[in-house]
Amino acid sequence: MGIKPDIFPVFVAVWFALGIGSTCYFLINKNAAQKRKVFPRFMACAYLLFVGFMALIAPMSVLFFAPAAIAFYFINLQTVKFCDACGRTLFNQNPFTPPAYCSKCGTKLEN
Repeated sequence: MGIKPDIFPVFVAVWFALGIGSTCYFLINKNAAQKRKVFPRFMACAYLLFVGFMALIAPMSVLFFAPAAIAFYFINLQTVKFCDACGRTLFNQNPFTPPAYCSKCGTKLEN
């Protein structure tokens, strides 16, 4: 039941590939409606994958990482928006106020 470090290189490789793929998709793709559909599912899968890896690496860490992943999931859903006019993915650093306008084109964003 101890830490299993042999899983860690797999975790790093998968997380790196996931990061590259999601960056390409969410920052290059200009279809805001499609990104709105994909984003919640992608985030749920990414957080489940993360918690799963943590369970394999250090099983007791799930007690901390599972609630944190759930909190970050909902924070990300509130703070990441997509502009219908230009397709830009917008990130807001303040989790309590989602972006109201596109930082690229200035269009008012819908909730």
